[in-house]
Amino acid sequence: MKVYKVAYLGSDNEAALALEASLSKAGMPFASAIGDQSGVKKALEFNADIVLWDLDNNPRGKPVPLEQIRKAGLVRQPVAVVASRDNTEGLIQSLAAGAVDFIYKPVKDDLLPRIIAALNVGQKQRRIEWYQRVIEDTNKQLHGILSTLKDPAYVVSPEYQILYMNRAAEEIFGEGLRGGACFHLFYDRADPCEICAKSKGPARWRAVLKNGKSYRFVSALIRNERGEVEKIAVGTDVTPDEEVRKIHKTFISNVSHDLRTPLAAIDQYVNIMMEGLAGELTYEQKQYLSVIKRSSFRLGNIIENLIDANNVLSGHFKLKMQVLTIEEIFSVVMDRLQSQADDKGITLQVQVPDDLPRVYGDKARIAQVIANVAGNSIKFTEQGMVQIRAGFMPRDEGRLIVSVEDTGIGIPKEDLGKIFELFYRVENDNVYVEEGAGLGLAISREIARTHGGTLWAESLEGMGSAFHIALPVHKGQQSTE
Repeated sequence: MKVYKVAYLGSDNEAALALEASLSKAGMPFASAIGDQSGVKKALEFNADIVLWDLDNNPRGKPVPLEQIRKAGLVRQPVAVVASRDNTEGLIQSLAAGAVDFIYKPVKDDLLPRIIAALNVGQKQRRIEWYQRVIEDTNKQLHGILSTLKDPAYVVSPEYQILYMNRAAEEIFGEGLRGGACFHLFYDRADPCEICAKSKGPARWRAVLKNGKSYRFVSALIRNERGEVEKIAVGTDVTPDEEVRKIHKTFISNVSHDLRTPLAAIDQYVNIMMEGLAGELTYEQKQYLSVIKRSSFRLGNIIENLIDANNVLSGHFKLKMQVLTIEEIFSVVMDRLQSQADDKGITLQVQVPDDLPRVYGDKARIAQVIANVAGNSIKFTEQGMVQIRAGFMPRDEGRLIVSVEDTGIGIPKEDLGKIFELFYRVENDNVYVEEGAGLGLAISREIARTHGGTLWAESLEGMGSAFHIALPVHKGQQSTE
């Protein structure tokens, strides 16, 4: 057992002798001194681990002068008080001031358990004080960081009371708002916002503020130096993004619908000419019309993708849900994908176990995701193979995973996080591919998310890519692993 040094500061010789006798049995070094500045200095020189302060040093009913003891140098040592049984007021006030324990006079009992307990309490107090200092320092640093931000940031209490605002927030909402309710002063509401009212933890939301700009807010929970929970919120100006999205929506809506009518006329007259209804055609003329028809078909696909993208941006994505097997979904796209692979001279492999559970979704839309992802893999693979596999993942109540892996050119690391953005295209001079609008992957991810699933990619540039589509298993059917 570790040996602790005990210092008694007081003028009661009988108490000092009793303490020394009790502690010497446990092998604990003991020192006593008068309870004044010189006595504190002696305890400091003795390097005491715990200080016993006799309340007889103080006026009747007064607590231990803990602050003076700390200032004199006894910073880490826990302080227990020694007092007569009739000095209840002094004991209570001493414990309230920070004393860890007390010992009644006359001293008779074995003090070792009380000393060990007081030391443990003192250690806990020091840890709490250290945590409080860390929290206080962290909050000061946090406020210092927030004050330098160009975007608005504020801190509120659990009762939505504004505790802090940085300069950017004050420029938007005004100064002198601390103490008011954020939902009233920020948004002129009578009640808390729905997101904050429903979520007691971190949250995300968008808001148009008084300056007319759109902001995306992210909040997190913090604790102040008193251990009280507060919420910090930081906004990011997304007005440029919103303006771009509006331009995208307007452009897509106008262009896609304006192109449909002339494209339908082109298809109609090409079919009339190819069927000979406008007169006999030479072989060369038929070849020219075939090129026009293929190009028209490509343009039609782009228009349909534009309309889908517009639905994604507008949030009007409708699904025709039904219970499906993976075989039913694959049957919609496999002929097209096989033809695409044959044209490129690459191998297309499909591995689908017979016992996979069903999913609940829109057959055409899920097939569209597989066609987009696998079609991309075929497009960017010059030699080798594209493999489509399906399997079951039991976690998260069951997921059906469709993976598309290729031996193509791969995706550069700097582009991997952007390939699911609307209109984003990876530029690569090593392989020729037909131009596209950069819509397929963005639409595919949104379809997967609308089904409650996910779509993500892995890739090594020059070695190939792997795309994974995860869809929730239909809850009406258990897995047959």
